[in-house]
Amino acid sequence: MLESGRHKEAELVLRKGRWFFNLVVESHDAKPVAFGPVMGVDVGENNLAAHSLGKVFGGEHLRDRRDRHLALRRRLQSNGSPSAKQKLRQVSGKEMRRVKHTNHETSKAIVQAAIKAGVAKITMEDLTHIRARIKAGKRVRGRLHRWAWRQLQTFVEYKARAAGIAVEYVNPAYTSQMCSCCGHLGKRSKHRFVCTHCGLRAHSDLNASRNLARIGGTAVPPRAAVSTPDVGSVDMGNHVCISQ
Repeated sequence: MLESGRHKEAELVLRKGRWFFNLVVESHDAKPVAFGPVMGVDVGENNLAAHSLGKVFGGEHLRDRRDRHLALRRRLQSNGSPSAKQKLRQVSGKEMRRVKHTNHETSKAIVQAAIKAGVAKITMEDLTHIRARIKAGKRVRGRLHRWAWRQLQTFVEYKARAAGIAVEYVNPAYTSQMCSCCGHLGKRSKHRFVCTHCGLRAHSDLNASRNLARIGGTAVPPRAAVSTPDVGSVDMGNHVCISQ
């Protein structure tokens, strides 16, 4: 990474008695992959992400930790004392760092799988205004509003472009309800998807990611090399149908 581009801003951080040196390196994208399959990546709350090559990244542990932090923040906010406010800042910062770290790990695994499979393009959902379209109770809406979908997508995008893989955002309409094999509408119940037309049974998020891959395979957008940041942290001390 140090030899891949121009060094920019850096930060030395002391965290729990351990020093970390964060360095930003500005580098150009790699030569675009000319030919290859399309990978679809579906993001969500119950599962962080799923890609069309067959991998699901669970989000139960992170969701449970975030719910615990929410309950703690509410108690501290109701207290209102100076010490409670100080603790509130610490808790909020810790939660953001944990989410960011998890999104970095997940996006790295997704892009590495894409590189290994020779993927030329990654297709993801255009989640613009997604929060305004959420129809759920107050508790669920609050949890979904705190979910860092866009951050995960951004991490996938810049890591993919740095590897020469194009990234495209498409309309997510019906990608969760449509069968990735025959294109008919099926039935989704939590993590299960069943198509009553062709009989497909699949994980609902995997089915959605394969629909995204199919949509992304219909056109190849133009690409150009741009500068993207690589951020490093160094510690100092059943039935499958895949669309391509």
